[in-house]
Amino acid sequence: MGDKKLHIVAFGVVLQELRAKFGLTQDQLAELVGTERSHISALERAEKGPALVTIFRFARAFEMPASKLIELIEGKLTMLK
Repeated sequence: MGDKKLHIVAFGVVLQELRAKFGLTQDQLAELVGTERSHISALERAEKGPALVTIFRFARAFEMPASKLIELIEGKLTMLK
């Protein structure tokens, strides 16, 4: 798996874990971040990677600084390698 793809997979896994932790459906999370459920689904399945603005929106929805979200993604990335 390419390094770029691995980052996208790590993001998707973290997104799924946080969404479950907060008890949110894909529809609810999509509403919080101002996107469509299909976009959330594509991100979780690593079909798409997030834009920088999207990372900030997710961080706000999960009530954490963007740096913490990135830290979680980096941690997951280490586990996936």
